[in-house]
Amino acid sequence: MKPFALALTLAVTIGAIGAHASSLSLTLTPASGAVGGAPGTAVGWGFTLTDTSNSDWIILDDSFFTGSPVYGTYTDYIANQFYVAGPSPEPATVVSPWNQSAQTGTGEFDLYATDPSVSFSGTISVDYSLYSEDPNSPDFDPDSLISSGTFTDPVSISVTPEPPTWALMILPFAALLAAFAKRSSPKHAS
Repeated sequence: MKPFALALTLAVTIGAIGAHASSLSLTLTPASGAVGGAPGTAVGWGFTLTDTSNSDWIILDDSFFTGSPVYGTYTDYIANQFYVAGPSPEPATVVSPWNQSAQTGTGEFDLYATDPSVSFSGTISVDYSLYSEDPNSPDFDPDSLISSGTFTDPVSISVTPEPPTWALMILPFAALLAAFAKRSSPKHAS
């Protein structure tokens, strides 16, 4: 193949992949990416997937959490579901709220029971594959893969003690304050 033809083919391929990427979006729920919970509980994120290409099908492959420091473990929900958005007259949209019992959304972050009151940040990344054929079709050909990529969104997690924990943390200080107040109060002579 001549250098000009090779360069033209490469430019068209890169342009096609870029055009597909601009027609795809994934937004976390909550959109800010900020979630919070008490030590020993789980928090998670839902998502909205939109495909405006009107010609191809997107499949979500998996999700993962990266961040430091880590105060728990992440469980991917996407790999166990079959999330597909395909062409339609209007943008194809998949809405998946976080639901721990149904294991929908991107996944969950299980906070360790011994976590201190802290906030930390990281990213949620979702891998996807884009196909020119309907993955639900019995005649689906995996070689119809056009491209693959990753959506990445910043997230933050706040670990907040439950109200009874706050009371247990404040109680010793209240006892010290009461003892100090009793000791410094003036004595009345009778």
